[in-house]
Amino acid sequence: MPTSHTPRASRTLNIGILAHVDAGKTSLTERLLFDHGAIDRLGSVDSGTTQTDTGDIERERGITVRSAVASFTVGPAQINLIDTPGHSDFIAEVERALGVLDGAVLVLSAVEGVQAQTRVLMKTLRRLRLPTLLFVNKIDRPGARHEGLLTDIRHKLAPHVVALTAVRDLGTRHARAVPRSLDDADFRGRVAEALAETDDALLARVLDGPPPTPAELRAALA
Repeated sequence: MPTSHTPRASRTLNIGILAHVDAGKTSLTERLLFDHGAIDRLGSVDSGTTQTDTGDIERERGITVRSAVASFTVGPAQINLIDTPGHSDFIAEVERALGVLDGAVLVLSAVEGVQAQTRVLMKTLRRLRLPTLLFVNKIDRPGARHEGLLTDIRHKLAPHVVALTAVRDLGTRHARAVPRSLDDADFRGRVAEALAETDDALLARVLDGPPPTPAELRAALA
């Protein structure tokens, strides 16, 4: 298990990385480990050098068969990333991992969009009431969608979802995600409305005022 050489964490979070097959969740896991200093170089699914796909079948076929854990620290927290299989044949392995999760990242491809497996996973995450972040991958691929995909997500997965980033140069190798700021009144309003769906105190502020401040919304998102 790769870990960063930082002081012992005072809090541990188990975060599952879930997706339909070929959405890029193992590559996302690898990138998170690299960006937080847990590994010195990026592995590749194609070359069989990722930290979480270690079995012979996984390396040969380029798919995740068993859930695997890799860790890093962020401030006082140790983050245990649990990379789960994306193929529907291994859904039992995914279900075994769900019982230990504090939250989940559900990965979608900007090209393939919402798949049947994505809907099954989201339904399960909702049933378990697990906090879930949707991560849209492969924005640099030809055929990648943004607004159309957001519409599909709202119709099929989460009606009140709000995109936390804008996308520049979609579908090109220069594609990048640009974080939106809560200092922007329009974005702040959409975030407040989304959070108010599950927070009665925020709902009262949205309806009756005064509106939540950026600091209050950041705290609610955290």
